[in-house]
Amino acid sequence: MPSGAGSGDFVIRVPVTELSVGVWRGELRIGGWALPLPQLPDNLTPAKWRRRALPWYAKPAADGGEGFALQVAKTDLVQAVTRRIKP
Repeated sequence: MPSGAGSGDFVIRVPVTELSVGVWRGELRIGGWALPLPQLPDNLTPAKWRRRALPWYAKPAADGGEGFALQVAKTDLVQAVTRRIKP
């Protein structure tokens, strides 16, 4: 959907809270054409939410290659707690 009247920008919203664990890739398909979505910026802040009281996140995939790649996963609680207590 356009981001503003006459701006020429094209914005795609991905409902990350509905995705299952894994690396998700995307492309724009129009009829018989398929155009790759651009790569996500490396400095993009991860999206964080809770599902069934457990923390989840979505961030640009490290092995994304040239196109759009989003990693969705549950937060490792042991690792998160360990990071908080280490000085």
